[in-house]
Amino acid sequence: MSVKRLLTVAASAAAVAALFSPVSSASALDAGSQSTATARLASGDGYLHVYTQPYGGGRECKWSGNSDNWGSCRNLTSDIWNNGYAGGLDAVDLYTAPGAGGAHACISQGDSWPDTTTGEYRFTYGAGLDQFGKSVNNNISSHRWVDYCSQG
Repeated sequence: MSVKRLLTVAASAAAVAALFSPVSSASALDAGSQSTATARLASGDGYLHVYTQPYGGGRECKWSGNSDNWGSCRNLTSDIWNNGYAGGLDAVDLYTAPGAGGAHACISQGDSWPDTTTGEYRFTYGAGLDQFGKSVNNNISSHRWVDYCSQG
């Protein structure tokens, strides 16, 4: 797991712990500030993170918006983490071809696929299109942020 990802996971765990721990002698103003910071940490950093090796290993690529071509991570991804902001456009469709072409898979906000080499994660949308049913491992070329994962 990369250091950045480990720190983000640790910060998220601390935020969740703070969210559920009782407020002691903090003032109402302090509690409000803490709640805002906790919500911001728990809601993500706004990026789709991918790594060329399982469990955050290898090279990282990340995007806050759509990408028609994954460049140096195209067809070289074995770990995917959707750490986008919760709300609209928080799921990500992952496509087999550049320009959002071919079959696709969808990863919901907050989900992580830490080891796609297992074959567990597949392109399940777009029956009849190129690569439908195939493993996503080392087979993603582009993506689009969407409101939710669907059969579209």
